[in-house]
Order: sequence, then structure tokens, then C-alpha cells
Amino acid sequence: MKKQKINLNCPIGKTGYGITSLNILKNLYNISDLEVSLFPIGGTNVELNSESEKDILYETFTNADSFDHQSPCLKIWHQFDLASRIGSGHYYAFPFFEVDKLKPKEKVHLNSADGIFVASNWAKDILLQNDITKPVYVAPLGVDMDIFKPPASIKMSGNYKFFHIGKWEHRKGHDFLLQAFNEAFEKDDNVELWLLPFNMFLKPEEENSWIELAKNSKLGEKINIVGRLPTQYHLAEYIYHGDCGIYLSRAEGWNNSILESMALNKPIIATNYSAHTEYCTKDNSYLVDITETEIANDGKWFHGEGSWAKLGQKELDQTIEFMRFVYHNNIKSNTDGFETAKKFSWDKTANTIHKTLIRNNSYANSRKKTKRR
Repeated sequence: MKKQKINLNCPIGKTGYGITSLNILKNLYNISDLEVSLFPIGGTNVELNSESEKDILYETFTNADSFDHQSPCLKIWHQFDLASRIGSGHYYAFPFFEVDKLKPKEKVHLNSADGIFVASNWAKDILLQNDITKPVYVAPLGVDMDIFKPPASIKMSGNYKFFHIGKWEHRKGHDFLLQAFNEAFEKDDNVELWLLPFNMFLKPEEENSWIELAKNSKLGEKINIVGRLPTQYHLAEYIYHGDCGIYLSRAEGWNNSILESMALNKPIIATNYSAHTEYCTKDNSYLVDITETEIANDGKWFHGEGSWAKLGQKELDQTIEFMRFVYHNNIKSNTDGFETAKKFSWDKTANTIHKTLIRNNSYANSRKKTKRR
């Protein structure tokens, strides 16, 4: 049987987009009746997790030499850079955004596609509220349960370790997290905060200002800043050695790290706002209620074009209460979170994309044949 074809235009690298694209590529490749031609954005600068990933990259990149220009194109990329595409088939974009208002340029680029994939219903609602006229499809992202495996037993010794994964950025709420940690605990408490905050887009002086904010705080000696980890297996090991994941972001486009932490059976403290509400609930997370939003402005990436969660005293008090609760009760497991993680797989993400693209492409081709008659 002749295989259906998809042209995939995306980054393969160390960023969130790059890791997401790699997982989608691998699972599209595993669909037996589908041939993927890969057109990487910016090369393939990534430490791969296995030899099979290298084989998949090589084969799909080679397929691009003889790609079918009439096949559907999927571009996984920022919503302000979607003007270019591969071939002349139906064109679909898969962007991630964090705030509730889009700039005119973003709207033009999004509406240039024939269809748009987003990871959450929150994101779909934002697009509809911002006059995006093209069809929007929800394709939640996943977690690789072969890499992010739950521990066989719960560690009961040593300091209680809160851990966070997320690049240094005001949006990610590091300032708020550090304040909460320092107010929740004292120097004689058996507690630590681990941070995995590497941001390749920061200047050295910008990174140093964040490090100084952490290290010069009251509990700076209890804060451990970890450097960049080369593979997803190393990330899984980092999560495994923590006790409670804490993600106090002002806004997220998805946040795979929360889902990966759930897969490793870790309790979660998170803000109850934006895209991760697609899978974070009161049953599987300690959710910090958000009652107000504020203008999104960090002076670097966001300049007041939209809004995000406002983190004030009420949110701080609730966060401190959650942190003290899990610490004093030595809570180190999350059965509901683990069950949630099992429902979100990259295989489901790829199949949602595949079925949508092939269905719509078949419909478009049938209409072309009807018009010719």
C-alpha cells in the first residue's frame, strides 16, 4: 500500500520547541502508513537519547530529498514566524504562546495557515478570542513513560527537596518561588530547593543577577542550582531525586516538566492558570488559585501586549501553606498525577495530527476532483 506523506518543518534541538518536535517526529515516524520528510529549522543541535533517534533523523531528513510538494505541511514554530512553508499542500501551524492577546503580526501569520494545532483548550480559546479565522485543533502533548519511569520505592531519608524545571525568566515565576521558599522555612528546617533554570538566551550578567537573587537570599545555602542536562534520561534522574515539583509560573504554553514530574509520581504545586490547566487539577496538584491577571511585562520578552497571572500576597500565602503542608507531612508520592500522566502520550499527539492532516487533505483532493468534472 502506498504511504501517505507529511512534510514536517520544525526545530530539533535543546529548546522546548526542539524537544517537542523530536517527540512528535518520532511518533509520526512510527505510524506504519506514513512517510515523514523532515525539514529542520536551524539544524539538529541536540544530544539524542538513543541510536534509534539518530536513525529516524537520518531517514526522515533523507526523505526530504524527494518530498512530495502536494502533501500536507506541519510547521512547529513561533506564531510570529509562520510565513514560510514546505510545498504547496495544506499548511498547518503548531505554535505555543503564553499570553491572552496576540499582536497584529501574530494574527497575520497564524491566519496564513490552513489550520492550527494547539496543545490545550486554553490556547484554542485565546485564538478564537483574537480573531483567528482558521480551524483550530487541540493536540495535547505527551510524556515518554519509557524515560520518565516512576521509582520502585519512595525515598524517606535526607532533606525534603522541592525542585523546579524552567529557564530563568520572570514569566516562570522564579522571583515568586524564591520569596515563597524563604518565607515558608527557616535555616534549621530540613529542606532544600533545587533549580534547573538554564536559559541559553540570557547574557551572562542577566543570568548572574538571577543566581545572586537566589544565593543571597535568607536560605541561599539551601538552594542548589543545576546546570544544563544533556538528555531526557538525565532530566528524569533529576526529577527522581526530588520530592515535590513546584511550578509557580505566571503563564505557560504547556509545560512538559509538570507532566514529566507527575509521571515520576511526584506531588505538584502549580499555579491554576494557562495551558497546564489542561492536565493539572485539584485532584493531582496543589493548585494556587489565580483571581486576577496583570499586564505581561518583563522588559525583555514581554512588553505589555497581553496579560498573565498576577502573583500577589494571597497567592504567596497559599503557596507557603502548600509548601509547609507537603514538607511537614513528608508527602512524596502522587498517584492521581501518575494516572494523569499515563493518559498523555506522544503517540496520541502524533495520531491526532496524522488523522487531522490526512482527513483534511483527502477532503481537499476530493473537492479538486469534483471541480475538474
